[in-house]
Amino acid sequence: MRGEQVRTHILKLIEKHWPVHAKEIVRDLNLEVNNSNIKKVSYHIKILEKEEKIRTKRIGRALIAWPVEIEKLRLIYELIKVE
Repeated sequence: MRGEQVRTHILKLIEKHWPVHAKEIVRDLNLEVNNSNIKKVSYHIKILEKEEKIRTKRIGRALIAWPVEIEKLRLIYELIKVE
């Protein structure tokens, strides 16, 4: 697969299984879980974040990703939440 195809596939995986760790994406792509493959997936995740299609957060050394739509839903929930 080429770069854009990999990115599209990663985006679909993130939308389907959010929040998702980079290692989980490597496993879903049927690649060996090693540092090289994790770095390749992290590269595509960072590009998707720059394109504002996903959000990411580092928890320790782990990179967690989720779709932007979920962040929008969280904001709406915060606005309508009654305390």
